[in-house]
Amino acid sequence: MTSNQSIELYESLKRLLKPQFNEVCFYLKKEYDCDLSHVDLDKAPSESAKQLIELIEQYPQGLTHLSEVIDKVAPQKKFKLNVDDLRPHLPNRRPQESKLGRAIQTHHHKQRPLLCLIHSDECQCSDRFVDRLVQYYLPKVVPGDGISSYFVHCHFSQGIDLHQEISEQLASRLGINPFAQPSEIVEAIMRERSPIIFHTDMCTKNWSRCGGMKAVHNFIEFWAKLDIPSTHNHLLLICLYFNYKDIKPSHFLTRWFKKKSINDQIRAEFRQLENENFSEKFGINGIVLPELMDIEKEEVYAWARDHLHSSFLDSVQPKIDDLFKSPDETIPMCDLARSLREILEEFPPDILGFNNDK
Repeated sequence: MTSNQSIELYESLKRLLKPQFNEVCFYLKKEYDCDLSHVDLDKAPSESAKQLIELIEQYPQGLTHLSEVIDKVAPQKKFKLNVDDLRPHLPNRRPQESKLGRAIQTHHHKQRPLLCLIHSDECQCSDRFVDRLVQYYLPKVVPGDGISSYFVHCHFSQGIDLHQEISEQLASRLGINPFAQPSEIVEAIMRERSPIIFHTDMCTKNWSRCGGMKAVHNFIEFWAKLDIPSTHNHLLLICLYFNYKDIKPSHFLTRWFKKKSINDQIRAEFRQLENENFSEKFGINGIVLPELMDIEKEEVYAWARDHLHSSFLDSVQPKIDDLFKSPDETIPMCDLARSLREILEEFPPDILGFNNDK
């Protein structure tokens, strides 16, 4: 291949499905009288594409004609992946999903909330992890026609009655009077005809100004005291996700090291809480999920096999390889999702194949 154009066309040919590649050859023969007898259509896409390019380069304006035919058979219009599409956020979170799934299966008292604490560095997209639970994972393990999800904003600041704030936010999200009594909030929850998730976020900045782990205990106690009648038979899942946030370094990195030590301290407290028996200590079933960690290359390969059309895998794999400087390197979810989104936008929309319901 002797030019940038031939290299670009080669990449386009490799992405075609076999029927599309055959159709390209058909049009080249019919409209431009090209002799393609030496192109072996039974070879791997990369080999057939290379043979075709080498033959077409011998014809005057051959590459131009090939470009026109490819656009005719499979218009290579760059598409913009919907910003709400969660698929780039779906590489491995199996340890967390597995632990939550087991907790749901053993949570037999549906009239009581099930509490789930999630913690991670802010670059792990914990909010999108909750979204993937709602859209992809929980429908597989929770019976019903859908899951209602509500974000409950809390300030976690000193001087604010956290229980009162949760009550007001719940009432607002459920569409009732913000100053409704607890019994009215329970009635609104009872009217829901599907499993419900209420999720709240918290971060390092909140920790020092709201009493640290005491605020988390206070949050848990609100839900432990919520009196829901035993006739309620839908899952009520409460998620609190904590984001470890760093600050920009100042002179001599003093503030950075201080904040880093706070995050290490908080991690230790969450890991200690992970070993607690929530039912005995708080009177509510609850779990702390393993911390959301960076993603490995093999896990991205698995994502590609599950969610992309198989005919594109040979073209996508080198791009995945380019994301990792070494086989052992890992990537934060936020960076990985952004890169995967950019990769997907280089291909036609049908790259998102038949396996994306796995």
